[in-house]
Amino acid sequence: MIRRVRCYRDSRPWPELTNNGNGMANHSSHRPTRAAFVIILLLLAVACGGSGYDPESTLVDVGGHRLNIRCSGEGAPAVVLGSGLASDNHDWGPVEERISEYTRVCSYDRAGLGASDPADGFLNAQTASDDLHALLSSAGLAGPVVIVGHSYGGMVARLFASQHPERTEALVLVDSLQKDNLTQAGKILGEQAMALFMQGVRSNPEGVDLEASFAQAKEAGHLGNSPLTVITAGKPDLPPFINSDIRDLLADSWVESQEELVALSTSGRHIIAEESGHCVQCQQPKLVADVILRDVSRARNR
Repeated sequence: MIRRVRCYRDSRPWPELTNNGNGMANHSSHRPTRAAFVIILLLLAVACGGSGYDPESTLVDVGGHRLNIRCSGEGAPAVVLGSGLASDNHDWGPVEERISEYTRVCSYDRAGLGASDPADGFLNAQTASDDLHALLSSAGLAGPVVIVGHSYGGMVARLFASQHPERTEALVLVDSLQKDNLTQAGKILGEQAMALFMQGVRSNPEGVDLEASFAQAKEAGHLGNSPLTVITAGKPDLPPFINSDIRDLLADSWVESQEELVALSTSGRHIIAEESGHCVQCQQPKLVADVILRDVSRARNR
């Protein structure tokens, strides 16, 4: 397999926004706990805030609860956008606006987020994938769609694509979590800081069982030759107190995890968003939209 790495700089300006980061600890007495806190932030998406783009949303029953979905544009294949942990669909406004000029695009809130109803029972990547499958049918999104996921939403999208290849036209992962992220964090953080890190993981604002979600991701199969694009943030969101050597370990570990995502498909390609931190769709929405539209064009021209 040949992996193509492309680096992008948007030609048009976009506002600088605060993004979440991650960090690794050195062996001082205070930095492990601070670093663990920063890594917890990696699991959280950063909302972009308001936008002039505001199409009508609707609540769709997915079996016992309703999910909020916002759609605009016309055409096929449709594009479905999933946000990061504890983040609603407002992250996607500029991306949706651009895509809606060419095809149908929908963003949605997982159970308990935004305008969506809470769901009974435990939440994890599998329950979110099941909800997404029910949402596509109930919302009338027929045919294969381009599935896009950011951060934790990327793990949900990856699981969905593995389990429902017939519903997946292409998969785009935006600075997505990967199945071995917890394992790698443990190796670098050490026992003390990792224990604190796991406390944050278990008490995440969305109420997701992330340990179960990572285990579910490990069980997901290879994607064959399905179209897959992995977009990786080019500017790690690292605080100034992190030791430079640890910064390098962190950055290298994250890039390695992104390369492993690329390898999930023999058609995988890797794009580095040079101007972005973790919330790539916030800082380089044109890049994200154009990557997605490439898959739309490919599907139409087959």
